[in-house]
Amino acid sequence: MDITSSHDPNLTLRLIHFALAASDTGQYCSDVLPVFLEWMGSDYGFVMASDPRLPAENIAHHHVPSSAVTDIEEHLRDWLDQLSDASDSVPFSIRVGGTDMSLLPLCVNERLLGMIGWHTMDVAVRPDCFAVVASLGLALDCLAAKASLERKLLHFTTFLEIGSLLSKPVGLSDSLEIALFSSMKAVSAEAASVLLLDEAKERFHFFHVEGTAKPLLGETTFESSHGVAGRVLRSLEAEVVNNVADDDQFYGRIDEETGFRTRNLIAVPLLAGRDPIGVLEVLNRTDHEDFTADERLLLSSIADQIAYAIRNAQTFDRVVDVYCHRRQGADSCGDCPQPIESWAPCINYRERFS
Repeated sequence: MDITSSHDPNLTLRLIHFALAASDTGQYCSDVLPVFLEWMGSDYGFVMASDPRLPAENIAHHHVPSSAVTDIEEHLRDWLDQLSDASDSVPFSIRVGGTDMSLLPLCVNERLLGMIGWHTMDVAVRPDCFAVVASLGLALDCLAAKASLERKLLHFTTFLEIGSLLSKPVGLSDSLEIALFSSMKAVSAEAASVLLLDEAKERFHFFHVEGTAKPLLGETTFESSHGVAGRVLRSLEAEVVNNVADDDQFYGRIDEETGFRTRNLIAVPLLAGRDPIGVLEVLNRTDHEDFTADERLLLSSIADQIAYAIRNAQTFDRVVDVYCHRRQGADSCGDCPQPIESWAPCINYRERFS
């Protein structure tokens, strides 16, 4: 059956069906736009989905002349603001690339979810257009809610996974390798590192590195006041920098010395209670897209776990150094069955100091 037929009385239901079949909002916008335009009798147009529950705005074009694409993208935010201020449902008229276009908001319960625009071609708006646009808004609302739920589930799963792995009796290096690989996976990053402060809190060193930068950064140190990491340490606020070339405080010497090219990053302070011990960084989205504020929140939620894992491991290392190594030998604890690499202090130590 021809789903694009202007005589199809079930067009609204079919557009909603597209929403159920779509993997995300971007796919839905791309799928329904040509159907809507043909039904309207228009030769080109665009649709924009913009909602706080979405990780990013989605914009789809269909047959828009290249001369008009730039104008449309430059004015999308202004048009959306004007639509949000409108008190009626009359299409908002604009002039783009020498031709007229009409815009309508995509709304649910007076919440603006985006807009759709089409070349009017001096054709009157179909009387049932508003009902169809309303169904598009409803579908976008459902997809935005789905995206939000999936994102929260991913955050929760990642949080539990990292928390569970960091709580296991393994050495610090193994714990951080697990945490950093999980962080990279969660935000689709090429590399991740923990920049740990020295005791004087004057210098960073790359305490642990995973990803393509691992063989390049392991011995590198720099002053804790430098770079995005230094700024994050001072403010104690996580940051997303999606174009490091535009950030005057980006510390480019590391890239120069290692040959690793940083495009974008998320930097998150590591706090053990109120004590800053370093900064977690993830570098370079693997798909060359921007990191999002939502991904920043995800990393912020697991940073405390990583910070306390580091602090606990440092405490254990001091125990091993002070008692196990100096009193019992470098490779064993005498008659104690607890292996020296174990996370838990040995039996002899606990009996002596309990």
